[in-house]
Amino acid sequence: MRQQNEERSSFIMCMNVINSITHWVLGAVAMAAITLAAIFPGSSHFIQHVYLCTIGYVVLMAQAILTFNPNNGWSRSMRYQDKRVIHRVMQIAGSLLAITGSIIRMVNLTNNFQSPHGILGLIAMLLTAISLVGGIIGLYTKTTAIKLLHACAGSLTLISAFICLCLGFDKSVFRGLFNDTVADLAITLTVIGLIGTLWSAANSNLNRVLKR
Repeated sequence: MRQQNEERSSFIMCMNVINSITHWVLGAVAMAAITLAAIFPGSSHFIQHVYLCTIGYVVLMAQAILTFNPNNGWSRSMRYQDKRVIHRVMQIAGSLLAITGSIIRMVNLTNNFQSPHGILGLIAMLLTAISLVGGIIGLYTKTTAIKLLHACAGSLTLISAFICLCLGFDKSVFRGLFNDTVADLAITLTVIGLIGTLWSAANSNLNRVLKR
């Protein structure tokens, strides 16, 4: 019994560490993108695109997923119903910001879909819209399958958005304003943040299935 308690305690501690690292990394990634927009000597629509998509995807939508993580510090003491409300608010706000930021860039750039970043950005925007609709449908149904589909769509949205962000950090504009080391570090942290967030989503979905 004592050994089981020690193993459980070690597991919880490990999950807490992973969650904390995920938060730190997401904060660093968001600051890297925001710093780029703040010092970028170019078009206003690019700056708006970076601000809105970064806050929408990295700050709000990632945190919306982490809300249900039992090891998440700021939401751990909340009731499940409160977590659902916060998740919905953050998801809707993040989705609207991200879609708006994508549209602003698309209407002001004629060759937007000729680069991997632009193509993946379009995919991320479409998945964001699908995830948002699925979340709204989920408000009016308790079907586990619908909720799982919404969770999967949200995960695919985040994967597309974070890969798109990696491609953005790899662009010459970011490497030129900073340097290759900073760009490579930003890409690495983005990948770590994505893995940490998806790990939380996978745990939440597994718990949902097991409690079915």
